Amino acid sequence: MELREGTPRYEAYYAAHPSRKAADDAARAAKGPYAGDEPRRRIVDATFGLLEQMRPLARGEPSGERMDISPDTARTELEALAKGYGAVMFGTAVLGEACFYGIRGRGEEYGREATVIGRTGVVFAVRMAPAEIAAAPEPRAAAEVVNGYARVALVGLVLARCIRGWGWNASCTMDGRADVVLPVAARYAGLGSIGRSGILLTEEFGPCLRLGAVVTDLPLARTPRSAGTEARLCSTCSLCAKACPAGAIDGGTASSGRFKPVNDDACFAKWKEFGTDCGLCIASCPLSRVGRVSGSGVVGP
Repeated sequence: MELREGTPRYEAYYAAHPSRKAADDAARAAKGPYAGDEPRRRIVDATFGLLEQMRPLARGEPSGERMDISPDTARTELEALAKGYGAVMFGTAVLGEACFYGIRGRGEEYGREATVIGRTGVVFAVRMAPAEIAAAPEPRAAAEVVNGYARVALVGLVLARCIRGWGWNASCTMDGRADVVLPVAARYAGLGSIGRSGILLTEEFGPCLRLGAVVTDLPLARTPRSAGTEARLCSTCSLCAKACPAGAIDGGTASSGRFKPVNDDACFAKWKEFGTDCGLCIASCPLSRVGRVSGSGVVGP
């Protein structure tokens, strides 16, 4: 939680949301899941600290003249680069208004209007290990989540730096500094569809992924959108809703092809109570178990 008592942001936030203060104070006082697991707590804290130091690299000025590169060639080069750094999925799209944040919600830019440098989205994902996420919401799963944040940030920073090196604008969405709503941008870019839990579902990896994105003005060949077959499986499954300790996921049927939105406030309140990301919706999804888990990791379907 970024709000620190005595700061102007703290005072402004609770002046606007007084009903949230008691629950937030209780969450701050709670010991959380790391009691007795000091090594993992420090791993998580150290990684988030590193990510905070990396955020200034998310933006930058283009270097030199714009290189003349075709949309197909640029997309091919960026996909190879992303996968070389560990991405397992990659897609590109012209992003719609629904993909973009309007106001900055964290860091030094908190409360400021979000500016858009381009409409081309480069969206990618790294896989999280199902065997680790299965431990959610314990520290073991939290360590895997933050591992994913770090890996996907590296991919995004490299891609953005490459695009700027070609002379085009590029901004990386990463932990704590986001231009786009990642599940929505990923749907536009053909990676999958959005299911009952409000997160991206993919055919091969289910929701057991960590997403990243780069927004740019570089024209790129587009990836066809997913047919949405992954999310259709949610119509006959409500395991994530049953597993959610906050009751934030609706277990009812979809209306006009859409599920009821997740109760974000209830979800985040449970995160604060746990002291870390929850992850039970990912752990409970049958699509997260596409691979057969052995002692050495995921070895195949």
